[in-house]
Amino acid sequence: MTDQAPSPIVDRLREEGRRITRERRLLLEIIERNPHLDAAGIYLLAHQQNAKIGLATVYRTLNLLTELELVDVVSLGEDHSHYEIRGDDHVHLVCLDCGSVREIPPLPDFRSLDEIEGFEVHQAHLELIGLCEACRKKRASNESKGTPA
Repeated sequence: MTDQAPSPIVDRLREEGRRITRERRLLLEIIERNPHLDAAGIYLLAHQQNAKIGLATVYRTLNLLTELELVDVVSLGEDHSHYEIRGDDHVHLVCLDCGSVREIPPLPDFRSLDEIEGFEVHQAHLELIGLCEACRKKRASNESKGTPA
C-alpha cells in the first residue's frame, strides 16, 4: 500500500470522503501483511513503527474499516475479534493447540444456495476448529508415552 499505487481500500476511503492518514495507511498495511491479528496485536506492531499511535486510533480505524466493509471481523474460536482485509470467500482452519490459522477455499458452493434455497449469498465465512497435523502427531506421541497432551 504505497503512495505510488493506491489500493482499492484507499480508493474506497477517498470515495467515502475519508482522509488517508499515515496512521490509517500503517494500520491497513499491518492488517494486510498479518491477517488474523486482534486489535492488541495490530496495536503492538503499529506502535513499534509509530510510537505516537494510540490504541484508541487503532479501534477507531478498525471500526471504520469494518463499517465500510473493507475489513472482516472473525472470532477464530476465541472470545475476541481478529481482523483481515476483505477478500475472496474462504474457510479458516483453526488449531486448538497451537492456534495456527490456515485459509482454504470454501468447501461447498455457497453461491448455489440461491437456486436451492432462494437465498442470495453475498459473502461466506466459516471457521473449522480442530487440530492441525503437527498437533495431532504431538498428541498421539504423548498418548503413546503416557503423558498428557
